Amino acid sequence: MTSICPTLILLLLDQQLAAWLAMPGGAPREQRIEGEAGWAPCRTGDTLVQGLDDLYNRLGHELGAGHALELLCDDASRALLTTALPRLAPLLADRDWQIQRWEPLAARCGRPRGEKRRPARDWIAEQVLPLLLASDDAHARQQMQTTAQREHAGLTEQLQAERARLLRENDTLRAQNDAVRQVDAERLIVFLPALFARVFSEVGGQDLALLTGRPEPYSLQNPYPEPSPETLHELQRRFRALPRELQRQVVGFMARLPQRGRLKPRPEMRELILQIESE
Repeated sequence: MTSICPTLILLLLDQQLAAWLAMPGGAPREQRIEGEAGWAPCRTGDTLVQGLDDLYNRLGHELGAGHALELLCDDASRALLTTALPRLAPLLADRDWQIQRWEPLAARCGRPRGEKRRPARDWIAEQVLPLLLASDDAHARQQMQTTAQREHAGLTEQLQAERARLLRENDTLRAQNDAVRQVDAERLIVFLPALFARVFSEVGGQDLALLTGRPEPYSLQNPYPEPSPETLHELQRRFRALPRELQRQVVGFMARLPQRGRLKPRPEMRELILQIESE
């Protein structure tokens, strides 16, 4: 079983890189990568790009214009390969190339699934590479291509789902930021002490100004004096008399802040605050 054109084979296994060159009718010959014999460390996308570039520079006269590139990658190195693909594109232009998973191909050669140790390179050259290069095993190649296409489609779907999730999160954050900017800061200063004890010890004048879109800090004493019982009662009465939407703005503003966990609702307002936060 032989390939019908020169084929450069890269194996990225456990972030280690090895390479072989297979000429038509000949057995694969292992290649050095940037002077390294055997496995060359490959822990970044840049290293992978440099390794391939080195092979092309040294083997260009043997590869010729009609060569193929086979890149085998295991699951442990998949993220590295994904990050390197945009930088590999110029090297792969106008070439016949494909990427395949290592695990299914190795399993077909008798390697136990889940085996962590890297196999001997001689075993790879004798068992795995002939199967990879088989030109008369159309069914096997079609199966591998179908699997690769299915995995590519699955990865594309995952990326699209992740993009949609991020867009939803951005929309939510944008809406929250808009709501924060719309809260009347003066109303916050008036009513927050009626709802939470020592609130301005946790949210100072500078923080409040930044969160409400004001460039100058509010002048709030630190520590901020607690209202008298009579004033506190009157402020709470006024807050209860506010329209529900204004109550939600004040309570919702605080509910979105990281400091909310450190604030203690006043006992007489606790039930109302929790009710509004749950709406």
